[in-house]
Amino acid sequence: MANQQSATPTGNTRRGARAVKSAFRIVRNILAILGVLFVYLLTLGYMQYQDRAAAGDSSCSFTRCL
Repeated sequence: MANQQSATPTGNTRRGARAVKSAFRIVRNILAILGVLFVYLLTLGYMQYQDRAAAGDSSCSFTRCL
């Protein structure tokens, strides 16, 4: 009977679960920041596109005018 496992988690299990939760929270926050940055750059690019289209300079949209 000395080899029975207890129903309560040990300190190592709690520490591991806490580390996983912390890592998940950090990754989630980094992805949220990158998402906000992406939306900002997408909006900025679209506004620049609208400015160029309104100015009539849409023939040279790429690196070279063909």
